[in-house]
Parts: sequence; C-alpha cells; structure tokens
Amino acid sequence: MPGGDSDSEWTEHLEELRRRVITALVIFAAASGVAFWRSDAIVLFLMNPVSRLDVTLYTFAPAEKFLTYLEISLWTGAVIATPFALLQIGVFVWPGLRDKERVYTAAALSVIPVLFAGGSALAYFYLSPIIMRFFLSFASGDAVEALWGLREYLKILFDIMLASGLAFQTPLVMLLLFAAGVTTPQKVSRFRPHMVLVIFFAAAVLTPPDVISQVALGVPLYLLFELSLILGRLIRREN
Repeated sequence: MPGGDSDSEWTEHLEELRRRVITALVIFAAASGVAFWRSDAIVLFLMNPVSRLDVTLYTFAPAEKFLTYLEISLWTGAVIATPFALLQIGVFVWPGLRDKERVYTAAALSVIPVLFAGGSALAYFYLSPIIMRFFLSFASGDAVEALWGLREYLKILFDIMLASGLAFQTPLVMLLLFAAGVTTPQKVSRFRPHMVLVIFFAAAVLTPPDVISQVALGVPLYLLFELSLILGRLIRREN
C-alpha cells in the first residue's frame, strides 16, 4: 500500500512521543513525592524572604496546611521535571533537524532553565523581601494589624518568582526573532535609549527609592539586553 510506510512511521513517532511524555510524567511524580516528604524543609526555605520582617504566617482551615504542602510539592516537582521534559522534547525533534537547527535547539533548551532559575533567584533573594516589606509597612499608622496566611504568602511568592523567571526569557525570545529573520539586532539597537529608560523605570518602580537598589536590578536586565544584541549579530553573521 502506498501509504503504508508513512503510516508506520507516523505510528512510531506517536509511540516515541508517548514514551517520552510518560518519562517526563514519571520524573514529575517522583520529584513531587520526594518534595512532599521534605515539604517542611521546603516551606522553611520559602519563608526566608519574610524571616527578618517579624511576620508570623497562619493557616485558617483544618486542611489548609495539608493542601498548601501538596501544592508546594507539585510546584517543586514541576520545576525539577521541566529540564528533563525539555530534554525529552529535544531528543524527540533532534532527528528531523538540520545541523544549524540542532545548534539553536540545543542552545535554547539549555538556556531556558538557566534563565528561569536566574530570574527566580533574583526574585527570591532580592525582589520578594522588598515587596513583602512594602506590603507590611503600607499604611502602618492605621492601627490595623497584619495577619498573613501561609497559602496567600506562598501564592504571592510563587507569582513573583514565576514572573521574574519568565521576564528573563526575553533575551531568548529576541534571539529566536533574530534567527527567524523577523527583525535584526541593528533595528532593535536603534531603540537602545528607549530600552534603557524602560528598564530603569521598571527598576525604579520595583525597588525602594534609592539609587543602589535601582542599579542592582536595572544593570542585570540591561546586560541581558546587550548580550542578546551581541549574540543576535553572531547569529546573523552565521546565516
């Protein structure tokens, strides 16, 4: 039959994809199980951003602490499993790529978790304490006592870390646009003064009103922007 070979190849691809999805899910389940076993230590680690703010975290329902620990375990499992899932994706698409596409794919899949970890670490060690301190000190003269719930605190912390980790993917997105020919580093570099203003305005909004804090956040973001332009020029030359 004319379509027999193509149908057989398609079935083999689907079977390989199924195996790789199952592998990623097994890693996720195993990592989540270990994280649940050590969830008390993970919670202590996640409470560090407010450890110096004289804040006590509470739970407000009988099952809330259990559900919170379960959510933490699932988040931890997802974070641990993501690099393995990206590896499975890379191995799956690898045979169908050309040499140059393989270089870009390997670089992208390697850089994604590194950038995300860097952005999340910046949020955890630097941005989160600043934001939590602001929330705690806001309207401190109105005689309303702050009573923070564990689940809500962790939700805010996760949102901050997730947003920062995704923001750090911007250079990778720029490089993909350069590689695809959607735009060029030369065109983007024309907007450098505007990007500097945007970056440091964002840093001024997210940090206390002092130059040191603004520079500490703005400089890494600006360096990532410049690094994207340099790598983009190299990619264009190779093409």
